[in-house]
Amino acid sequence: MLAYGGGSIKHNGIYDEVMTLLKKADKTVIEFSGIMSNPTYEKVQEGAVLAKTHGVDFILAVGGGSVIDCCKVISAQAALDEDIFELEYSKGGFPSAGIPMGAIVTASGTGSEMNGGAVITFTDKKLKAPLFGTQASFAVLDPEYMLTVSKNQVFRERLTH
Repeated sequence: MLAYGGGSIKHNGIYDEVMTLLKKADKTVIEFSGIMSNPTYEKVQEGAVLAKTHGVDFILAVGGGSVIDCCKVISAQAALDEDIFELEYSKGGFPSAGIPMGAIVTASGTGSEMNGGAVITFTDKKLKAPLFGTQASFAVLDPEYMLTVSKNQVFRERLTH
Protein backbone atom coordinates (compact mmCIF):
# COMPACT_ATOMS: atom_id res chain seq x y z
CA MET A 1 0.00 0.00 0.00
CA LEU A 2 1.38 3.40 -0.98
CA ALA A 3 0.19 5.99 1.54
CA TYR A 4 0.58 9.75 1.32
CA GLY A 5 -1.04 13.04 2.25
CA GLY A 6 -2.74 15.69 0.18
CA GLY A 7 -0.95 14.95 -3.05
CA SER A 8 2.09 17.24 -3.01
CA ILE A 9 4.17 14.19 -3.96
CA LYS A 10 2.30 14.14 -7.26
CA HIS A 11 3.27 17.75 -7.97
CA ASN A 12 6.94 17.48 -7.03
CA GLY A 13 7.77 14.26 -8.90
CA ILE A 14 8.26 11.95 -5.91
CA TYR A 15 5.07 10.01 -6.70
CA ASP A 16 6.19 9.26 -10.26
CA GLU A 17 9.64 8.21 -9.07
CA VAL A 18 8.24 5.85 -6.42
CA MET A 19 5.60 4.38 -8.75
CA THR A 20 8.23 3.74 -11.44
CA LEU A 21 10.37 1.83 -8.96
CA LEU A 22 7.42 -0.17 -7.64
CA LYS A 23 6.27 -1.08 -11.15
CA LYS A 24 9.81 -2.12 -12.13
CA ALA A 25 9.76 -4.42 -9.10
CA ASP A 26 6.42 -5.82 -10.36
CA LYS A 27 4.52 -4.73 -7.24
CA THR A 28 0.77 -4.35 -7.10
CA VAL A 29 0.05 -0.95 -5.58
CA ILE A 30 -3.01 -0.04 -3.53
CA GLU A 31 -3.06 3.72 -2.92
CA PHE A 32 -4.22 5.38 0.28
CA SER A 33 -4.17 9.16 0.08
CA GLY A 34 -5.55 12.15 1.92
CA ILE A 35 -3.75 11.62 5.21
CA MET A 36 -4.00 14.99 6.90
CA SER A 37 -1.85 16.78 9.45
CA ASN A 38 -2.76 15.46 12.88
CA PRO A 39 -4.22 12.24 11.44
CA THR A 40 -7.54 11.11 12.83
CA TYR A 41 -8.52 7.75 14.24
CA GLU A 42 -11.16 7.56 11.50
CA LYS A 43 -8.43 7.87 8.86
CA VAL A 44 -6.44 5.12 10.61
CA GLN A 45 -9.47 2.83 10.55
CA GLU A 46 -10.13 3.65 6.88
CA GLY A 47 -6.56 2.65 6.03
CA ALA A 48 -6.71 -0.50 8.16
CA VAL A 49 -9.89 -1.65 6.41
CA LEU A 50 -8.31 -0.98 3.01
CA ALA A 51 -5.20 -2.95 4.00
CA LYS A 52 -7.24 -5.91 5.29
CA THR A 53 -9.61 -5.91 2.31
CA HIS A 54 -6.77 -6.01 -0.21
CA GLY A 55 -4.46 -8.32 1.73
CA VAL A 56 -1.74 -5.67 1.87
CA ASP A 57 1.63 -7.16 2.81
CA PHE A 58 3.66 -3.94 2.98
CA ILE A 59 2.93 -0.27 3.65
CA LEU A 60 5.11 2.47 2.19
CA ALA A 61 4.49 5.82 3.86
CA VAL A 62 5.61 8.78 1.74
CA GLY A 63 5.44 12.09 3.55
CA GLY A 64 6.16 13.77 6.84
CA GLY A 65 5.46 12.80 10.42
CA SER A 66 1.67 12.77 10.14
CA VAL A 67 1.67 10.36 7.21
CA ILE A 68 4.21 8.11 8.92
CA ASP A 69 2.34 8.18 12.26
CA CYS A 70 -0.92 7.27 10.56
CA CYS A 71 0.71 4.38 8.71
CA LYS A 72 2.34 2.98 11.86
CA VAL A 73 -1.06 2.65 13.50
CA ILE A 74 -2.75 1.41 10.30
CA SER A 75 -0.10 -1.32 10.17
CA ALA A 76 -0.81 -2.48 13.72
CA GLN A 77 -4.62 -2.09 13.51
CA ALA A 78 -4.83 -4.10 10.28
CA ALA A 79 -3.11 -7.03 12.01
CA LEU A 80 -5.41 -6.95 15.05
CA ASP A 81 -8.84 -8.47 15.57
CA GLU A 82 -9.65 -5.85 18.19
CA ASP A 83 -9.67 -2.07 18.38
CA ILE A 84 -6.15 -0.74 18.97
CA PHE A 85 -7.37 2.11 21.21
CA GLU A 86 -9.22 -0.36 23.45
CA LEU A 87 -6.20 -2.67 23.51
CA GLU A 88 -3.82 0.07 24.59
CA TYR A 89 -6.00 2.23 26.82
CA SER A 90 -8.55 -0.19 28.34
CA LYS A 91 -6.50 -3.39 28.51
CA GLY A 92 -3.03 -1.91 28.92
CA GLY A 93 -1.69 -4.00 26.04
CA PHE A 94 0.31 -3.22 22.96
CA PRO A 95 0.21 -4.65 19.44
CA SER A 96 2.74 -7.44 19.00
CA ALA A 97 2.80 -7.46 15.21
CA GLY A 98 1.82 -5.42 12.22
CA ILE A 99 2.11 -5.23 8.48
CA PRO A 100 5.75 -4.44 7.67
CA MET A 101 6.28 -0.86 6.62
CA GLY A 102 8.86 1.59 5.37
CA ALA A 103 9.00 5.36 5.09
CA ILE A 104 10.16 7.86 2.52
CA VAL A 105 10.50 11.08 4.47
CA THR A 106 9.63 14.30 2.65
CA ALA A 107 9.57 16.66 5.64
CA SER A 108 11.98 16.44 8.53
CA GLY A 109 11.35 17.50 12.07
CA THR A 110 9.35 14.88 13.93
CA GLY A 111 11.66 11.86 13.80
CA SER A 112 8.56 9.72 13.34
CA GLU A 113 10.45 7.33 11.07
CA MET A 114 12.69 6.31 14.00
CA ASN A 115 10.17 4.70 16.38
CA GLY A 116 6.80 2.99 16.72
CA GLY A 117 5.03 5.80 18.55
CA ALA A 118 2.34 7.89 16.89
CA VAL A 119 0.06 10.77 17.82
CA ILE A 120 -3.51 10.32 16.63
CA THR A 121 -6.51 12.66 16.93
CA PHE A 122 -9.76 11.17 18.26
CA THR A 123 -12.34 13.70 17.11
CA ASP A 124 -15.26 11.98 18.86
CA LYS A 125 -13.39 12.01 22.19
CA LYS A 126 -11.92 15.50 21.62
CA LEU A 127 -8.56 13.88 22.35
CA LYS A 128 -5.12 13.83 20.79
CA ALA A 129 -3.25 10.84 22.19
CA PRO A 130 -0.29 8.54 21.60
CA LEU A 131 -0.68 5.04 20.22
CA PHE A 132 1.98 2.46 19.54
CA GLY A 133 2.12 1.03 16.07
CA THR A 134 4.69 -0.65 13.88
CA GLN A 135 8.12 0.90 13.51
CA ALA A 136 9.29 1.37 9.93
CA SER A 137 11.84 -1.26 8.94
CA PHE A 138 13.64 1.37 6.84
CA ALA A 139 13.50 5.07 6.15
CA VAL A 140 14.72 6.94 3.09
CA LEU A 141 15.87 10.46 3.92
CA ASP A 142 16.87 11.96 0.60
CA PRO A 143 17.91 15.63 0.88
CA GLU A 144 16.42 16.23 -2.58
CA TYR A 145 12.99 15.27 -1.21
CA MET A 146 13.40 17.66 1.70
CA LEU A 147 13.91 20.52 -0.76
CA THR A 148 10.33 20.06 -1.97
CA VAL A 149 9.03 21.44 1.35
CA SER A 150 8.49 25.20 1.68
CA LYS A 151 10.84 27.21 3.89
CA ASN A 152 7.81 28.22 5.95
CA GLN A 153 6.97 24.57 6.70
CA VAL A 154 10.58 23.78 7.58
CA PHE A 155 10.62 26.73 9.98
CA ARG A 156 7.32 25.65 11.61
CA GLU A 157 8.62 22.08 12.01
CA ARG A 158 11.73 23.35 13.77
CA LEU A 159 9.63 25.33 16.25
CA THR A 160 7.10 22.62 17.04
CA HIS A 161 9.25 19.50 17.29
